[in-house]
Amino acid sequence: MFGWGKLRFRSPDKKTILEDAEHVEDFKSSETIGRVTLGRLCLYYKDLGKKYYVPYETIDRAFCRISETQPDDSPAYYYYRLILVHGEKEFANLIFNKEEDVDLILEKLPGFHPGIKIGYVPPADGKQKARFC
Repeated sequence: MFGWGKLRFRSPDKKTILEDAEHVEDFKSSETIGRVTLGRLCLYYKDLGKKYYVPYETIDRAFCRISETQPDDSPAYYYYRLILVHGEKEFANLIFNKEEDVDLILEKLPGFHPGIKIGYVPPADGKQKARFC
């Protein structure tokens, strides 16, 4: 009645919702690395309790960004972000605790779609956009 227990996938722009059996089966039968599932149709990830799908054709570039947190009187703590880019806009920023997980995903992505480029490309004007916007 309410749809509880059904798998629903949202697009990163939150406009499209998929509930079809083909994507549900693809998600269930695919390899999960951290919070990312690499299916044959799409890349799936969970963010704030919702599941998202990203067709591989929409990913132009992917890279790892390393963030450092310096707590008081403690050694620095590093966490690793998988950044997905489409049209020079970062649309997914997924946090991992282990760099090995991000490296494994970046290694496997071009196998699903050869047009995906791996690595960071600085802006043409040399200025980085503010990350808090």
